[in-house]
Amino acid sequence: MLTEGARKVWSVLVWLVLVMLPIQFYLAGLGAFRFSHGTTTTHDNDWGAHAAFGSIIGLVVILVLVSGLLSRLPRQLMGMTVGLFVLMIVQIVLGQVGDSASVLAALHPVNALLITGLTMSLALRARAYLPFGRFKSEASADGATRSFANR
Repeated sequence: MLTEGARKVWSVLVWLVLVMLPIQFYLAGLGAFRFSHGTTTTHDNDWGAHAAFGSIIGLVVILVLVSGLLSRLPRQLMGMTVGLFVLMIVQIVLGQVGDSASVLAALHPVNALLITGLTMSLALRARAYLPFGRFKSEASADGATRSFANR
C-alpha cells in the first residue's frame, strides 16, 4: 500500500516540477533583461527570484527522489529519477560558480534544457501512476486493464 501511495505522490511531484520549469525560464529571462537594461542596481536583485524559485524546484526534486525510492519504481524510472536529482545538483553548482568561472556558468542554461527534457520524459511515463484523470487505468467489461495508450 505504501508503494502505491508513494507512486501516486511521485507522479504528481514529477508533473509539478514540469509545471515549475517554464516559470523558472521566465524568471531567468526577466533577470537577464532587467540586468542588461539597468532597471535594477545590483546583480542579486535581478536574479533573486530565479535563484529562490530554483531552490524551491530543488526541494521538490528531493521529494521526487524520496517518493521514488519509497515507491520501488521500475529500474528505468528510478534511474531517470536519480538522474534528475543529479542534474539539479549540477544546476545549483553551475549557478553558484557564476562570475568566477563564466565558461562553466554558461553551461547552466544547457543543463536546464537537459533537466527539462528528462522531466518531460519522466512526466510522460508517470501518467500511469497518476491518482486521477483520464490516464488512470480502467478495467474493461472483460476484466482486462486498459491504459490511456491503448484507447
